[in-house]
Amino acid sequence: MVQKIELDIETIFEELHSIEVDDNTKELLQNGVPAYIKEPGMTSGFMIKLYPNGTKETVHIDASFNETVVSS
Repeated sequence: MVQKIELDIETIFEELHSIEVDDNTKELLQNGVPAYIKEPGMTSGFMIKLYPNGTKETVHIDASFNETVVSS
C-alpha cells in the first residue's frame, strides 16, 4: 500500500524562516535595534517593524527599499 502525502514547500520554508526570525529578532531588540518580521500570509513588500520599546508598525518597503508606515 502506498500513502500519498502532499507537502506545501512554500509553507514549510515560511515556518522555518519564522523560527529564524524569532531568534534574530530577540537579539536585535535586546541590542536596541528595530527588527522586521513577516507573518505568514502578508502581502509582498509588507512587514511588521518592531521597536525595542515594544511598539510596532506595519510598513511597506518598495523595490528601492524606501519604507512607508501603513499603520501603527
